[in-house]
Amino acid sequence: MQGWWSGVAAMFVACAVGCSAIDVRTDFDSTVDFSRFKTFAFSGMTDLNQGGRLDSSLVKDRLESMIEQELQQKGLTKISLDQHPDLLVHYWVGVKDREEVQSRPSAPASSWGDGYGWGGGYTGDLSYEYREGTLITDLVEPANKTLVWRATMVAQLREGVEENIQLTEKAIKKAFKNYPPPRTK
Repeated sequence: MQGWWSGVAAMFVACAVGCSAIDVRTDFDSTVDFSRFKTFAFSGMTDLNQGGRLDSSLVKDRLESMIEQELQQKGLTKISLDQHPDLLVHYWVGVKDREEVQSRPSAPASSWGDGYGWGGGYTGDLSYEYREGTLITDLVEPANKTLVWRATMVAQLREGVEENIQLTEKAIKKAFKNYPPPRTK
């Protein structure tokens, strides 16, 4: 019976690892008229871990290409910083080692013979380690250095580089899906 539970527990953990969703949240200044923004430029990348390992031209090029594609689909044009863009795009990247701990219940209650036997209860915790990636994308109005829009994307990273590139692309598309936001005031 112990082997059966271990198999189910392992399958549950594998599904939890493989089935995790991308958490995407956006926030914006509702008083801003986003229709007046026509141009943008990248102002840089910040490594949230400040370890420098994410600060590479490959990471920058991929992220900027994905963000640029989304902004261009929304009608914005990329220009250089010295051309005075309407928006500055700054992004923050981080990776953390995380651990998930889940309590596991015992097998269903049962008894035999004289009524003594094994029953339900707590049998311990299952835990697994994983890497969590965070990407924060800020759109800043350069004239007054005001943050006007922010997307925060958090997801459990996969094993392969190509899988993580696809995961990042999916997160960025989801973040910009409702951009530009409606003006409410």
